[in-house]
Parts: sequence; C-alpha cells; structure tokens
Amino acid sequence: MNYKNLKIKICGIKYDVKEISELNPDFIGFIFYSKSPRFVGYNFFIPLLKNKPIKTGIFVNENPKNIFKIYIEKKLDYVQLHGNESPYVCEFLFKKKVKIIKSFKVNDLFSMKKTLNYVPFCSYFLFDNNGGSGKKFRWEKLQEYNFTTPFFLSGGIGIKDLKKIKKFYHSKIFGIDINSKFELYPGKKNKQMLKEFMKKIREI
Repeated sequence: MNYKNLKIKICGIKYDVKEISELNPDFIGFIFYSKSPRFVGYNFFIPLLKNKPIKTGIFVNENPKNIFKIYIEKKLDYVQLHGNESPYVCEFLFKKKVKIIKSFKVNDLFSMKKTLNYVPFCSYFLFDNNGGSGKKFRWEKLQEYNFTTPFFLSGGIGIKDLKKIKKFYHSKIFGIDINSKFELYPGKKNKQMLKEFMKKIREI
C-alpha cells in the first residue's frame, strides 16, 4: 500500500480553522451536533481555506432535511453521519446529490453485513469505536470487511500509532480520521503534533 496516497481527515475542528488548513489535510470535519464539546454552532462561518481541503459536516441523528439545509448553507463537500441513521436517510440525501460518509461503531460483536444496505448511497464508510471517545477497537476486525466501499480508519488514533498503521493492511482503506488525540482541549488542535503526524505518515 502506498501510504503517501492515504487521505488524512482532521475532525472536530472548532478553533484555528485557517491554521489547520495550512497543514494541507485532505478533509476537514466540522461537528454540527449540539451535545458535542466540539460543536461549532449553527451560525458557524467556514472561512476561505488554504489548499481547499474537503469540507465535511458531521451530524448525529439529525433530521435529514436539516442536514441538507446546512449542507447547502455551509457549502459543504460531504456530510458524515455519525449516529444510527438508517439507509433511508442516506438514500434521501443521496437523491439530493449529497456525498455521504457513514460511520459505524465497531466492536467484536459488530457484523460487517450491517454496512451492506448503505453501499448504494455512501461514498465512504468510517469505522470507529465511539466518536470522540479517544478509544480504539481491534483493527483486526476489519479483515471481515469485504465490500467495495472504501473506508476511513478512526477511533483514538494518535501519533503513537504510526507503527501500528504501518503494519495494518486492507485493500479498501482510504484514509485515517484523527481527532481527540491531537487536541489541547476539545475543538483546539495541537498544530505541531498534527504536522509531525502527517509528515511521518506520508513518509511510510
């Protein structure tokens, strides 16, 4: 696997948006979920960003009509559905030409077959433990995934995981999603740590 092509998604950004975009991540994620400490607020204005990262709005069990409204208003490129959204919600958004990343909470009992009904509507999946918790799941579980939709690996990934990432292989891995392990406090990222991680992972 050529890790130089592995996409980096930095999620949970609330402060210093322009500065983080200068690090040249492929995706930037903004959380539109009021119960999250990283909630940007519905009046949040996304500034013009250097290097034009892909802007992703993250939602948790939000009304799909509201998701579409925010998607248009904020000029988002993708929405990430991080709750228990059904395939019907994905279908509704897909028919409105919204690009979708669907997140799944993975543990040892999770069946990869649960992703199957989402395949027609989602550009990418994201496999996580529990969003924002900073906890990992067993990555070996992903060897059970054999569908065509590429995925982001997420869940408590930090700079100490570089060796583990290097050893991990799956033909459908598309990117790495990072959040809480690169924070000074919720929504405030450690720019130097992010810079070091991104440099090293692209050197793998």
